[in-house]
Amino acid sequence: NKTFNYKITIEATATNKEPTVNILGKNYPVITATPDFTKGFPNSSTSSKDKTNLSGLYQSYDDDGDTYYFRGAVENNYVDFAGQTWKIVRINGDGTIRLMLDGLATTSQAFNASPSGDMHRYVGYTYNNSQSCTKSSPCKSAYSASSNSFTMTPDATNSTIKSYLEEWYGANLGTNDSKIATTTFCNDVSYGSGTEDSSNGLGFGPLNRIEGSQKGHPSLECPDPTKQDGSMRLYGGVYKLKIGLINTDELIMGGYRGEGSSNATNDNYLRRDSHYWTLSPYNASAGGANVFYAASGGYIQSSYGVATIFPYGPTGVAPVINLKTGTLPSSGNGTSSSPFKIN
Repeated sequence: NKTFNYKITIEATATNKEPTVNILGKNYPVITATPDFTKGFPNSSTSSKDKTNLSGLYQSYDDDGDTYYFRGAVENNYVDFAGQTWKIVRINGDGTIRLMLDGLATTSQAFNASPSGDMHRYVGYTYNNSQSCTKSSPCKSAYSASSNSFTMTPDATNSTIKSYLEEWYGANLGTNDSKIATTTFCNDVSYGSGTEDSSNGLGFGPLNRIEGSQKGHPSLECPDPTKQDGSMRLYGGVYKLKIGLINTDELIMGGYRGEGSSNATNDNYLRRDSHYWTLSPYNASAGGANVFYAASGGYIQSSYGVATIFPYGPTGVAPVINLKTGTLPSSGNGTSSSPFKIN
């Protein structure tokens, strides 16, 4: 009938084990170093001594919370959905899964109509908006399965590329609409440089982060569509969409280099064989309006206007959608030979 007292002490032990994030039922290790975004084209080898420039999954944050994004020579982010092959770009802060088509929906599509009058508005995903598209009041394009069409709220004029993408959605994804989330897309028309006067060049926020004072500091937080004087623009801004395009911040975080880099490599999952449009405005002036595009050489470029079509410039379209939170595959491990299968 004897008793004794005791205690258990648990000591923390440092390890080299990386944290993991579950994506579509698979645990991906998270690289905890901060990337050097001025380098681009991360090393494919995990044994590299340069731990700030590895390919793999990294953590950041967006307007909805923590986000995890793929960077570099990634080979296990393939998804088979709606009869198309996609690549996972990132897990958004709201838990939805951002996908970009592995390939192009078309190689001949203008971003917008030929600019006239107020040139600036033509860099907008919509323009002539009845109110500004802000974080607190994003503009929304809602899909109706019964009519196989979209309705824009508030009223606005669609860009040419928005109309194209929504028609493509109805033809290719409409029957799978229940699995696709409506979530944030950023058409950043915040003030970057220059003046509002249409006779002079006006640079937008993405330009500042590519080659201006914020170079090497991409952000997944979307600014409000502010002018130099702090008022709001009636084009571009923050959207809630079923389908859209990738932006330059996502490209740079994914491993693209900034404008005009010449030493591109093939080791980047975001590269395509042809140029394709982004959602990020470059600048506008009396001469026209320009939107950045992802060059087939693996860098970001801005040399052509929004009305450019094949064979004169950046005319490809790589649709971007987001799977709803909690989506699970029926099979697959994410490789090209065994992609995640979403039924």
